[in-house]
Amino acid sequence: MSRRAAVGLALVIIVGSGCGRSVQTVNAPFDAAGGTASGPSSGLWGDGSSGPTGMHIGCIKGRRFAVLVTAHNRTKRTITVLAGDGPQQFRDVIERVAVQVRLAPAPLKGDLIQIGLRSWTARNSAPVAIPAGRDAWVQSNLLMRNCGSLRRDETLTVNRSITLTYRAGGSKGTQAISVTGARIVLHPGPLHPSLPINHVG
Repeated sequence: MSRRAAVGLALVIIVGSGCGRSVQTVNAPFDAAGGTASGPSSGLWGDGSSGPTGMHIGCIKGRRFAVLVTAHNRTKRTITVLAGDGPQQFRDVIERVAVQVRLAPAPLKGDLIQIGLRSWTARNSAPVAIPAGRDAWVQSNLLMRNCGSLRRDETLTVNRSITLTYRAGGSKGTQAISVTGARIVLHPGPLHPSLPINHVG
């Protein structure tokens, strides 16, 4: 092999290897950070306790409810969240109608709390870039419909996880995020609630 041919072959190998790295798939870039927020809630709507194992919520036709979880980008790359979705077993009773994703602000010093929950909306958010080491706020907006189909002693556990579709460089992937405290244990609420049930924010 001539010297010129050898140099050309080496250049092809270097360029090919570089292209391979640029489209390398990033698997499971997010960690569930554990923090959750939800609302609105009221004991007058049949809501019960909330804790690390989930929240007990009364089902009322037309009720809007939102749950927010935090996902931490554990990689050294910027990850763009394209959408949030996932399987919904009981969508005739309660349906996730939209997912809003936002870049969470950098953590504040001290014990100051940053509120991530925003007004309920039926529109999905646009893609958002989450830089390395930063958090994404992922808000599921849920709508309750056929609550009358629940027996008085029946409960449904929903919102067990949310699947994020993301892009990293030239590749796409999906990852299911599960936060136990964000699970909803749904049971029949009052037939005639005494407070508005269709607003968050």
